[in-house]
Amino acid sequence: MVDDDVEREAPPVVVAAVTAGSVPVPFLAVYAVIFIVHGRFHPVVPPDVTSTQGGEFAVGLVALALFAISFVALIMMLNGSRRWPFVLVQLAVLAGSIDLIVDSTRGGGVVGFVLAAAAVAAIVLALLPASWAYVRRPRRRNWPGRRRRSGRSAPAETDASVVAPATPNPPAS
Repeated sequence: MVDDDVEREAPPVVVAAVTAGSVPVPFLAVYAVIFIVHGRFHPVVPPDVTSTQGGEFAVGLVALALFAISFVALIMMLNGSRRWPFVLVQLAVLAGSIDLIVDSTRGGGVVGFVLAAAAVAAIVLALLPASWAYVRRPRRRNWPGRRRRSGRSAPAETDASVVAPATPNPPAS
């Protein structure tokens, strides 16, 4: 049995790019939960990042949105549909990690270096020729009932026992 959803495997370069690009995703999820909880359910004094509880909650929502965007960009790169959202997210991660490295008051020196290294690796791997070929390759799916670009629907599968045998053409007289 062939699964129509899985058409091809991602090349190792793409898998490595997505692996490196997934490094910041757990950080975003944890920060989203922490700031949402500190902003709405369990306030801390003084607030962690802003001066108000509402600000903590807003930062949590921003972290949650960034988590969702990062996750979707990873999936898009892995399934070969789009590469540029992935590269843009990794550039944003690189910029944020450089900010962590430069600003010593944020306390993210080691974390900043790890995030920067992962973002650089992900960007380089995403821009290699094998990644370009994987994302550029056209994908064809022949799902029953799905309309083709020409407007015709895909041919239906038929059972050979149901189809009547073809009759030969009568001889011409």
